[in-house]
Amino acid sequence: MAKQETINRLIDTHEERIIGVLKKLEDDIIAELTKSTQGGVNLTTQLAIQLRPNLKTLIEQNYLKEADALVSEYDQIIKEYQDLIRPLPIPTRFKTLTKPDLKIINDLKYLSFSGFEDIANSFLDTIANEVYQSAVIGKPFNQMVKNIRGAINGVYQRSNEDAINRLVSYIEKNKYSDNASIIARVKQARETLHSKYASDVLGENMRKYASQIAHDSIMQFDGQFTKYKGDEAGITSFKYTGTNITTTRDFCRRNLNRVFTEEEARDVWANQSWRGKSGTDPFVNRGGYRCRHSFIPFDPEWESLLEE
Repeated sequence: MAKQETINRLIDTHEERIIGVLKKLEDDIIAELTKSTQGGVNLTTQLAIQLRPNLKTLIEQNYLKEADALVSEYDQIIKEYQDLIRPLPIPTRFKTLTKPDLKIINDLKYLSFSGFEDIANSFLDTIANEVYQSAVIGKPFNQMVKNIRGAINGVYQRSNEDAINRLVSYIEKNKYSDNASIIARVKQARETLHSKYASDVLGENMRKYASQIAHDSIMQFDGQFTKYKGDEAGITSFKYTGTNITTTRDFCRRNLNRVFTEEEARDVWANQSWRGKSGTDPFVNRGGYRCRHSFIPFDPEWESLLEE
């Protein structure tokens, strides 16, 4: 299905672009702190406060600039939605399904971008507080730098150790593989990073949330737009669509291509549990974190029309 292929491509490329931007952001912030404090020699509480606007600018110029570019590409989802819906034998009473709605599209884009902004603001506080606290207690500059790198990229932070860099490179190269043996090796590489090299690095970091929202924001945009178009046309049933891969949840595998009424879907999502479930709204949460399945408006009578 072309729509699913487009969504998969956007997810993969957007995550890669966010990860690349965060690597540059990490380098830019450390370079700014090194220059402004002369390697920590001149770090004072007053300077730490003065550095916050500089840190904010770096986050805006790197991370938020890229986030804005990513959200602008959500138009491709709308195009694929229209290409998917247009050939269906849709009666004239449902004709609004094929019409774009610029206002709702822009509103949903704004909502998506606000998710990226929330992450930016949260980690600006984290990084600025680390700088200030380091000035207060006289923390060694190298320790402050390590903590900030960890806050941005976690166990994937820049390192001088070749073994760490090799593991990170292997994970980045193979993280989207459908091959079971490669998936197992990637999992082992991640476990090694955490256990052997990152026992003192917190799991909460900008990369973790930014890459997740790069994925989930696309799927939520698609789900919210689809639900809006269904409501607008008066359709109350939706088909659960997508593809099966090695890591597909059993719940999604069982329900793939099933047509739900909205009431049925909401009942299932509210009352059933499964691995990786992330919420109770079927159109927003779908199968759970990082799920690539989605709903499309689908009236049961179209099945017989398609067979004619």
